[in-house]
Amino acid sequence: MGINQAADDARPVDGFDLQDVLFIGVIVFACSIFGIYTAPPGVLAAFWPANAVLVGLMLRPRHPPTPLHWLVAAGAYMLADLYMQHGWPKSAMLTATNLMGVSVCYFLLSRMNPEYQSLRHPRSMLRFVLVVVSGAAAAGAVGIFIHPVLFGGSPSHGFAFWFSTELVNYIAILPVMLTMPDVRRWLTEHKRRADWSSWRVEQLAPLAAFAASLWLGTQLGGPGVIPYPIPAMLWCALTYSLFATAGITLFFSLWTLLAISSGTLVIGANFDSQQAIMSLRVGVTLTALAPLTVASVMVARDELLARLKYAASHDVLTQVLNRGGFLTCAEALLATPQLHRRPVAVMMMDIDFFKKVNDSYGHAAGDVVLTNFARVAEAGLRSGDLLGRLGGEEFAVLLPGCGAEDARLIAQRICDAFARHAVAVGDSQSLNSTVSIGVCCLPGSGTPIETMLSSADTALYKAKHSGRNRVEL
Repeated sequence: MGINQAADDARPVDGFDLQDVLFIGVIVFACSIFGIYTAPPGVLAAFWPANAVLVGLMLRPRHPPTPLHWLVAAGAYMLADLYMQHGWPKSAMLTATNLMGVSVCYFLLSRMNPEYQSLRHPRSMLRFVLVVVSGAAAAGAVGIFIHPVLFGGSPSHGFAFWFSTELVNYIAILPVMLTMPDVRRWLTEHKRRADWSSWRVEQLAPLAAFAASLWLGTQLGGPGVIPYPIPAMLWCALTYSLFATAGITLFFSLWTLLAISSGTLVIGANFDSQQAIMSLRVGVTLTALAPLTVASVMVARDELLARLKYAASHDVLTQVLNRGGFLTCAEALLATPQLHRRPVAVMMMDIDFFKKVNDSYGHAAGDVVLTNFARVAEAGLRSGDLLGRLGGEEFAVLLPGCGAEDARLIAQRICDAFARHAVAVGDSQSLNSTVSIGVCCLPGSGTPIETMLSSADTALYKAKHSGRNRVEL
């Protein structure tokens, strides 16, 4: 098969992405088989991931579901049950129950604000719980009719059994699906080794405590072992990302249910009855909610602090660093050991005749000139250079690891680009402004940033008095 033919096969046909549809079917089938094989005697499954995984897959923004997606998912459920020789009537009833809960969860989650849907709002966990309770209740409603047929129990017992089963699976798995980062984007942002965040030994301590709590439960046993990991999971929620915390709670739920069903974790209770199994599942569900809630609130808190920090350190108009933010970042950058023996340069830039722009065209036009200059200056700088607005029409740049000649070339590039840049200041009106730049270069970073700015300001003063629209060292 040629490359072009393979590309054509991957394209949507009649509005359907066939690869994505098949992907849904394969994942649902695999999760269903996994759930069936976790079943202890007399129970359909100790852990059923298929429904929650399907909800997460349907919510992907790049692949909105079509009727074909739902049909293939239903077929995958049926195929898994038939593979396990459940028979057509039983397979159809189980598939209807699964799809009822999935469709309700998808319908409610798809209408949520993205901030709530990704659990990044302080109140998102409350809405999330309401959604999964609704989905579990929908499955329980179907269980009222099919449970007496399949297992001979009462309708009320059928509702409770299906409700508790779906609830624990949704709360364990859906947070992972909802908070999962975009893998392609993540890999793009972490191409280089330097892009990976460094781990310290103390950052592994919460994970080690979590593992130790699980091991301790297998050694001690007894009815109180289920909440053993709660302190460690709360510690993880305060330390790691929301996605990592969701993964840890998923592992806890999966481990607890499977370890008890296999006899690895002995809690001293008889799980021959479905009522005992339901009680266990509700207990695991409530245990997993605590760290998820803490992690969700921490994400909202961290994002709020980041916005406040950004607002305090950036200029509102141009969105570059303000004076305080520039000086703070410059001092931190100059203090890094890598710069101690490397050259460093500072530029002071002042837009020429800026007062005349305000007087002739108005302050709104002056604001447009400032924002346009900030974009032109940013485009002319290297990655890692610092740009800040010190006040009025005055800007500064820190060029780490930059010698005199390179600094002069960068400054001249900005000067020439801004002189060529026409700024639209009104209806069919435009003007060309210029900038004067003073540059100070030093062989190392031992000089305070204020001293370097003062030297660059002297060079800027010389550029102003030498005709403007020029660079002076």
